[in-house]
Amino acid sequence: MVKASDIRCENRLCSVLNVKNLLGSCHFPHVSEVPAAQPENSCNVSDGRPANLCSTYFKRTEMRLLNLKSGFLRRRMSDTPLSVRPQPEEARKWSESFTALMASKYGSSLYHAFLLREFSNENLEFWLAVEDYKNSKPQKMAAKAQQIYNDFVAVQAAKEVNLDAETRLITLNNVQSNNPDQHAFDRAQKRVQHMMERDSYPRFLQSNLFLELAHPERYPESISDVSEKPLPA
Repeated sequence: MVKASDIRCENRLCSVLNVKNLLGSCHFPHVSEVPAAQPENSCNVSDGRPANLCSTYFKRTEMRLLNLKSGFLRRRMSDTPLSVRPQPEEARKWSESFTALMASKYGSSLYHAFLLREFSNENLEFWLAVEDYKNSKPQKMAAKAQQIYNDFVAVQAAKEVNLDAETRLITLNNVQSNNPDQHAFDRAQKRVQHMMERDSYPRFLQSNLFLELAHPERYPESISDVSEKPLPA
């Protein structure tokens, strides 16, 4: 019978798992899930399992930690707000048209931040949801179309946008068709965009959020406010 005290794992396989070095400076939200490290050069097995199981355990543990780290880093990168401040010349292009503003990731995020301050972000969120829908795979369009309709178009929806009855009915018929295509929300999206172009978009161009980026020479005191405040993802 194999005695626990006689079992020794190879140094390469049973070296101490230095979790701090493995995870770097990342905050690890599930520290309680990380198995405690075994003493170096030893692997005590109390249930009589073969020594090679100990080696396999450490290999799997290390791989699990690496996978958790990479997954956490991907989440952290995807959750990181846009931080690259555009040049004034680029920001000034946003005033050329609504389309130019939406073509900029930083610009659309800043516009969204402006609308959140005014509690009127549902139009932009609907517009962006439709843009995402139009780039979806055909097999996913039906489910996405229904979700967008439920969230934004249906009467008393959580983020109901202001649409006339005819547009709402046409959109419903498009969504409930057997195979809704990328044009299912065209009419509704155009009307919502038209409302933004007439109302919130011009007000955004007159806001400090935009003017401090496009004309920093005119706002020397408050320019740091924009760069220090994170934008919504």
